Amino acid sequence: MNVPDMMKVKIESSLEKRIIDLIARDYAMVAGEKVRDMFAKDIVKLVHETIRSPHMMEVGQMLWIGASEIEKPGYGKNSRNTRFTPVVLTPIHPEDLTLMGNGYSHREIREQRIVRLFLEAKQQGAILTNADVGMVLGVSAGTISKQAREYMEREQKILPTRGIVHDIGRAITHKRIIIRLYLQGLLVPEIARRTDHSEEAVSRYIKAFEKVRMLRDRLDERGISRTLEMSEYLVREYLGIVDEWKQEGEVNA
Repeated sequence: MNVPDMMKVKIESSLEKRIIDLIARDYAMVAGEKVRDMFAKDIVKLVHETIRSPHMMEVGQMLWIGASEIEKPGYGKNSRNTRFTPVVLTPIHPEDLTLMGNGYSHREIREQRIVRLFLEAKQQGAILTNADVGMVLGVSAGTISKQAREYMEREQKILPTRGIVHDIGRAITHKRIIIRLYLQGLLVPEIARRTDHSEEAVSRYIKAFEKVRMLRDRLDERGISRTLEMSEYLVREYLGIVDEWKQEGEVNA
């Protein structure tokens, strides 16, 4: 074990001891030596995950806090009762400088940075919003949303934005990609694998789409919305997918 690792172990051990002493002295209601030891270890782990030394990050990286991937939106939830996870992001990567030197536009390079930030956070268990990425890159959330949507539609890949992963807001692009893969004849397990969605979620989108498609020749948008208890916005998006494929001659709509 090298000197830095030895120092880290010593500091963590000392911190655990101080936490245990604090609990015993001021929080006697937390009974049991084993419980206090576990509590202390969890706090030390949390501190270690949250406080990152600058020496542990590469040039061009930064620490950010994103909503936990396993956190689900719900009634009454706000930033105070939402679980967050610290992540290390790379706003500036050597590849960005290479692209710049090769004549790529600022917009093209920004797209690469947007994709990288969303994926980096997801790999560390956090989900970023368009506003998060916008603040990191110094542009508006609307700009991030527009470029992320263009990328997903062009590449037929889904970026793990918070709106998509937690299925909140008007994040229709991932539904569009899933439905188009379905219309191409792919089975649910393969679609789930390609889009990093659960099979249950994929099946839910497909069933909703088929219900809209079944009613499209009988009711208008408002009628379908009321019948299926689905927003008119979502109905319009599903109908748009049907029209796209009908024009392309790839599906008998």
